[in-house]
Amino acid sequence: MKISCTQCGAEQVVLESNFFLRCPYCDARIIVDPPENTPALVEPAVSEEYVRRLFSSGVVSSVEVKFFPYLEKVLSSGREIQSCFSQPWQELEDYIPPSGDRKIFDKSLAEPDQLIPFDRDMAEESGSRVIFHPFYVVMLKLEGYGEGLLVDGVSGKIIGEPPVIEEQNDSGQNLYRTFLITLAAGLIFTVPIYFLTKDFDESWLSWIWTFILIVPLTLAFYHFKIKAGRR
Repeated sequence: MKISCTQCGAEQVVLESNFFLRCPYCDARIIVDPPENTPALVEPAVSEEYVRRLFSSGVVSSVEVKFFPYLEKVLSSGREIQSCFSQPWQELEDYIPPSGDRKIFDKSLAEPDQLIPFDRDMAEESGSRVIFHPFYVVMLKLEGYGEGLLVDGVSGKIIGEPPVIEEQNDSGQNLYRTFLITLAAGLIFTVPIYFLTKDFDESWLSWIWTFILIVPLTLAFYHFKIKAGRR
């Protein structure tokens, strides 16, 4: 399908699933042939800062809000809602988003690249209203999460299971930190003791050095035992 920009008149080819886009020539925002019922957009109820606090410090690479299209039909028994994404999203396959503060769609409410394209044929056949629901796409600095996780922009709920590897990374960092602290403490105690005991009998030295090695290792062992008990 071809359209002409309402601002500069440039002709461009758009996909049938496109509803809201930006002109690559003049940067104008264009609404393309909206469905019969004007779409609504649900405003996020949680902030980006709130979403970042759901994860451990330092593991979040980026956070971006996206609006996913759903079809809503009002029935006497309540509302019926189903996804109408132009491309499947496995994470949201069985997820029903909650209601939120919605507004009639306007160009000022979102940027074109924030809207996930909807299946136009599905929307027109059902006759239901298109509702864009907010989700935060969270990219993590962890191997195996290149596609990111989703957080519901209204409830603040993480979709799916949070990464278990996050705890493993924290444990590794704690182990490394404890090793450095133990090493530094050992050097602080062993250097003066060496000069004080260098004239002692060798049997006394062996006992002293054994004591110096056992104490920090015992402290490190109990440190991790207590940490493991708290989890």
